[in-house]
Amino acid sequence: MSNPDILFVILDSVRRDRVSAYGHERKTTPTLDRLAEEATLFESAYTAAPWTLPSHCSMFTGLLPSEHGITNGFSDRSLRLPESIETLTERLSADGYRTAGFSNNPWVGSLSKIDRGFDEYVEWDLEIGVDGDTDISTMRDRLYSAAHGLLAQAARQPVFLLKRPLFTSNLVNRASRWLRATARDEPPAFTFLNLMEAHSPYFPPKDAFQDLDLSPPGPIEPRLLNTKLLAYVLGRSDLPPERRERVLEFYDASLRYQDRKLDQLLSVLKETGRYDDALVVITSDHGKNLGDLDRDGTPPHSTREVNTDVPLIVKRPEQDSPERVSDPASLTGIFDLVTDPELPPREALCSEEGTLVEDYVPHTGRTSEPTTQWRILTDSEHRYVRAEDGRDYLFGPDGEPLSGDREPLRNRFSEAMESRVEKLSERGNEAKSDPEKLSRGIESQLEDLGYLE
Repeated sequence: MSNPDILFVILDSVRRDRVSAYGHERKTTPTLDRLAEEATLFESAYTAAPWTLPSHCSMFTGLLPSEHGITNGFSDRSLRLPESIETLTERLSADGYRTAGFSNNPWVGSLSKIDRGFDEYVEWDLEIGVDGDTDISTMRDRLYSAAHGLLAQAARQPVFLLKRPLFTSNLVNRASRWLRATARDEPPAFTFLNLMEAHSPYFPPKDAFQDLDLSPPGPIEPRLLNTKLLAYVLGRSDLPPERRERVLEFYDASLRYQDRKLDQLLSVLKETGRYDDALVVITSDHGKNLGDLDRDGTPPHSTREVNTDVPLIVKRPEQDSPERVSDPASLTGIFDLVTDPELPPREALCSEEGTLVEDYVPHTGRTSEPTTQWRILTDSEHRYVRAEDGRDYLFGPDGEPLSGDREPLRNRFSEAMESRVEKLSERGNEAKSDPEKLSRGIESQLEDLGYLE
């Protein structure tokens, strides 16, 4: 079997329960719905970590955070993947692939060294991080890239109001040009995108609200809503029910707009005649707590369903009929899935032992608060959550804590977790270092996204 073209798209911060392909009442993702009609939908997929940086590093290495060493951002370890750990892009490049990446997220690129192995890479602020020979950037793109630092410094915040209508559209247009250019070549192409419409702040276009029969916002509402949402994300205020409902409407409209951009990518693949034989992987790096759970609760809300349960749809080369997989799937299996085209998706992604997730709290920010490691083991029905100090919690299918005589079940999960942990490697220990020094542009963007105060 020849190596297929690969399209790998991470829809940043997309909750499984807000995706219409998984039953959400609003038609938030018609493109994903259509893709699921001819692809494999994993009903119980879980991220390796409930926030962007370690989750992406896990997908690109096939390792859990404790193995690759990228855990909670600033508190105890480096932000950069160790050179000794191979990324999936480096493997594909060695196998003869031409590779290009387009990222909406500052964590995903040169900051974390996820850009290793790419022939072309466009960063979150539209800087051309790795410049190849396919001429996918226009003269305007190159001028913007050359001046992006000065623009960010002048604006203090890197024009986040333009992030949605300009940055996302620009990245998808460049990816489309890449897909067309490489379709004429013999070597297979690997195309990666991170699109983050589902990550606050939210500025979806008015027609996305109209598509969902929602009331479009006025000129001031998006700025006011996002200011209040950021205060909630930073723990400075609550999210009242009426505001939460409107936030979810903005969230759903953002998904609808993003789905439109995903349709553009798939349409280009079809237009070039490369779709049928391509491997297409669409997932999310984590979910998002939007007032569903107490932000100060124990165990942390980041260990619960709204943060760890993600959509995952895979179209195999030449697949044209739908399949549903109920077994628990881990996004760490994406490494094997894309680097071994003959490996069946279920075999690459699923385990009868359940799926292991790791969380290190606090995630990011400059804080003297000690880091606590949490692990989650789920069989898609029950969820066992344990802290490194031994505190543990067991949740049932409804997400509620289990009470009564549940010791046999708790002991079974505890033993299964111990068995899984014993098999983990410690290759990421070399990632320990002093906290990174960030540029003012990246700091401003991370503040805007709620990662820094």
